[in-house]
Amino acid sequence: MILMLISMALAGDTTTLSLRRALELAVERNPELQSAALGESIAAIDARRARLDRFSASIGGTAGGQAGFVKPWEQPAHDTSGASWDARADLAVPLYAGGRIRASIELADAASTLAGLDRALAERTLLRAAYTAYWSIKGYELQIAAGEEGLALTRESLAIIQAKADAGLAAGIDVNRSTVDVYAQEERLLSDRAQLYEAEQELIRLLHLSGDDVVLVDEPAAPAIGPADFPASGGASRPELARTIQEAAAAEAGIRAAQAGALPTVTLSATAGVGNTTAIADPAASAFDPANLGTGLDASAGISVTWNPFDLFQTRDAVEQANLARKQVTLAREAEIDSIEQELRQARSAVTQLRARVPLVDAQESLARDNLRIVSELYAQGSASILDLFDAQAAFRQARIQGASLRVALATAELDLRWVAGADLLAPGSTP
Repeated sequence: MILMLISMALAGDTTTLSLRRALELAVERNPELQSAALGESIAAIDARRARLDRFSASIGGTAGGQAGFVKPWEQPAHDTSGASWDARADLAVPLYAGGRIRASIELADAASTLAGLDRALAERTLLRAAYTAYWSIKGYELQIAAGEEGLALTRESLAIIQAKADAGLAAGIDVNRSTVDVYAQEERLLSDRAQLYEAEQELIRLLHLSGDDVVLVDEPAAPAIGPADFPASGGASRPELARTIQEAAAAEAGIRAAQAGALPTVTLSATAGVGNTTAIADPAASAFDPANLGTGLDASAGISVTWNPFDLFQTRDAVEQANLARKQVTLAREAEIDSIEQELRQARSAVTQLRARVPLVDAQESLARDNLRIVSELYAQGSASILDLFDAQAAFRQARIQGASLRVALATAELDLRWVAGADLLAPGSTP
């Protein structure tokens, strides 16, 4: 087996993965997470713009010139020319807006935080899919190993049955039955290998790996015995709860923004400019005279008050909608808390029940192995029937496969418990 893994690795088409490396690759290479990170950056820019957009400032300038030919009535014709330019700066600063500006900034900040939480939620979902796929592959590998062991023992029994049949001590039908059982186990192993290949391809797709083969180096740890304790976080660090907090903040800001519609807006505005008057040529000189180009400076400032009483009905409806939205967020948070608590109880119960089954399944597998050995010896001595041998073989195979499935299910359930509690699976030392 070791030589086969080494040759596969040297071929260059095989990726060797630990569980932790698989989780890291899932986060590093997933395009949906990359897209979510870009959305978070965009939301951060929007939050920054919300602080700047409350001020209005602009600087502009114009310049131009003209030249022409003029023929007054009954007077000599002459040239005309001129030039003009103007530069201006405008500034507007809100003095009072009824809380609308502050509310808009808070809404932008909440949207930025929500974008980050959405990325965290997408990452958590991806991590769960990655470790589930990882242990699913290990489950198929352990089942195949158990099936191969059972097949080897069945073939040994078939050799004994064939020898007894050749000596006239067993019926030919017994040979046929055992041969059919061998074929059935071989067919089951082929099916398990096909499912293993599909599971490997799913992990390869999930991690965006190149090549067609993966070698998983981590094995299920030795199972702990006893009830499972709730992790220290108890679900309080779940990003879903953090998201409801930000949604509540956004709802409060939405209420203040809606209420601001009933209040006046006071704005300080100022403008300043410098420019010239158009200079026209002296008809007598018929040439452009720069002395006629006059420069002027102007500046002004003022305060404007804007209030539209006809928007009061619209404001009333907007405030009512905002209050209902806040109630929705409150109820959604309560539902999320209940859901997380239920998930925690179910995950803890699953781990506890699986741990309780470990010693029973281990004992069952040990007894099934001993029973198969005893029945095989008795059958060889003629003291047990072929049906007893078949039953012992089937019981051993079932016990081996059950033990392999239990260890993978327990490894997955223990990670599920930590995931449900909101643990950071990529923190140093948190994942094997």
